[in-house]
Amino acid sequence: MEQVTPRRRNSKLTIIINTLQHFHTSKSKYFLALHSCPESFGVAIKDIENPEIKIKSQVFAIGRSLSNKLFTCIETILPREYWKQISRISVAKGPGSFTSTRLLLSMARTLCQQIDCSLDSLSTFHLMAPRLYKDFKKSNADNHFWIKDLLPRRGIVAGKYELIEIHSKSNFHEFRELIYPKLIDNKKDINPSINASHNLKKDIISLIEFSQFCHNLEIKNNWNKTLPIYPTSPIDNKKPIHPNS
Repeated sequence: MEQVTPRRRNSKLTIIINTLQHFHTSKSKYFLALHSCPESFGVAIKDIENPEIKIKSQVFAIGRSLSNKLFTCIETILPREYWKQISRISVAKGPGSFTSTRLLLSMARTLCQQIDCSLDSLSTFHLMAPRLYKDFKKSNADNHFWIKDLLPRRGIVAGKYELIEIHSKSNFHEFRELIYPKLIDNKKDINPSINASHNLKKDIISLIEFSQFCHNLEIKNNWNKTLPIYPTSPIDNKKPIHPNS
């Protein structure tokens, strides 16, 4: 077994500290990804000027305190003095908590407007698709599948997805959202399907990869065209939407 001397241990520690200290520089350009789900909030950044530096991300277990801790969490990953160097922002636009989705989209839209950058967005289910697809293909040969979530006393929210291509350069799994997440009649046949499951640690990285994909293709996504997905209305949620409407 290799022995680590005090000198080598201190040397490795110094390298780690220097890497963290120089992660943020005045010449860097960043991708920023934001994603919230019940009880947690995920933030990730990538320095596009230094591709050898890995993505930096963190998931914060903040409960229902997003409104009070949103800016603090982001500054933990990317201090405010570097926000003008953000090149693209990506965000999960729902379905999710009505309040969290509205708050996150409002913040992202405002920041993109102020610094004049693209706002990339995917539905929460669309983000899950690459991760859930791996398990789905083990027992299904279909080219498309549904992702569904049961809402107590409201019904089933479901979206339909199909794999288009796996892009090796950006490691982005491109899926087509055939039907975006909607509240549907729970008697409707939506097979084959897989249950929705949150994994912010992985899905926040997928958001960064989506921004990299858009960046590589020089796609500009305007902030004013990005709207949240609310499968149920806070006023009237008694009428489910037919999945093919």
